[in-house]
Amino acid sequence: MSLPSMDAGRVDGGLHVMEELSQEQCWDLLRSNTTGRFGFVQQGRVVILPVNYLVDGQSIYFRTAGDGSIAESVPAPESSFQIDDSRPDRSEGWSVLVSGASSRVEDQDLLTRLWGKVMAEPWAGGARNLFIRIQAHRVTGRHVHLE
Repeated sequence: MSLPSMDAGRVDGGLHVMEELSQEQCWDLLRSNTTGRFGFVQQGRVVILPVNYLVDGQSIYFRTAGDGSIAESVPAPESSFQIDDSRPDRSEGWSVLVSGASSRVEDQDLLTRLWGKVMAEPWAGGARNLFIRIQAHRVTGRHVHLE
């Protein structure tokens, strides 16, 4: 997805503008990336871990170990997923945050469909055969740049 272009002649110190991204822009950005961060609560502590993911419908899916910290904490009524990018040379950046319940994918038809999709291999070592779903209840995004 392409965000509005910046005037290359601008310098640091200018006035920054924050623009809310539309739902369509947020989903376009989510579909255009493969790595994000999954946030969840484990033993009363917020944990944020990088994951490789894919978008299917209005949900985010990623694979994890069946005996790891994520698997131990899911299902969860509230979890978060975030992607972002920045261009320090242009004082510009964007961020998308997905909030919603996370669960283990156990439906065989859905698992067959997910295994058939092209997806980046998880960077973490070991078997990553458990699919986790984040059902998007709220999707927000913003783009910050020089005015």
